[in-house]
Amino acid sequence: MSKDDLLFQPVRTRRGFEAVCDRIRDQLMNGELKPGDQLPGERELAERFGIGRAAARDALRSLEVSGVVEARKGVQGGFFIKRGGGGGLAQTVQDMVSLAQASLENVMEARTEIICVAIRLACPRATEEEFDAIQRDIDLHADLFRLGRASRNTQSVIEFYRIIAQAAHNPLVLMMVDALSQVYRAMLASVDPRPNKDIMVVRQQVLDHMRKRDAQAASDAMAAYLRRVTKYLVSERDKKGRSAAQRPGQ
Repeated sequence: MSKDDLLFQPVRTRRGFEAVCDRIRDQLMNGELKPGDQLPGERELAERFGIGRAAARDALRSLEVSGVVEARKGVQGGFFIKRGGGGGLAQTVQDMVSLAQASLENVMEARTEIICVAIRLACPRATEEEFDAIQRDIDLHADLFRLGRASRNTQSVIEFYRIIAQAAHNPLVLMMVDALSQVYRAMLASVDPRPNKDIMVVRQQVLDHMRKRDAQAASDAMAAYLRRVTKYLVSERDKKGRSAAQRPGQ
């Protein structure tokens, strides 16, 4: 029996697409499927698992939404096991916020804590090249501020945190920083698309402490700033809530 025969045996219990998703996740956990591996196409997947094509399609879509696989177009396209990133987790957090299962305060508290964890891990682990990469990001955004081109609507505004998380050399920390930063960016951009120029001063202070390998000072400086941002976001949210309540017909 070939490896493919073992990986993709027919499933008979529960809804077909749920069992397919579970089976593929099991194979990932066991190392039989790896990031970058291509999954069979919709028709072949249905045949191998003994389910309908609609169920196979639903399984692939479900795995894509959850961030397990990614769809690629073109001649060499198809569904591939994703190589990492916090996209699926970010969507889950955003859904929790949208459904009032998690508050703005919850998101900001979690993000502050995980970024401080990343800083504390990166201080002893980061290379000088990684510190230099953080400095380049700070310099780039300082130039954008001077030119009046800085914006919270761009992905680059959270790149600073990603570089720090990469320097922590822990893929789970990187994934969580990425996911929470994506949700944070959307929240902040909806309130005010213009970044606060003070952030560049804080980022430089954080990096200076990190270069000295002073994890406590670096994380304290970052935490103090992020807590100020939280107060600002909460205040702006409450203002919008009061304004909406005072509108005629509300």
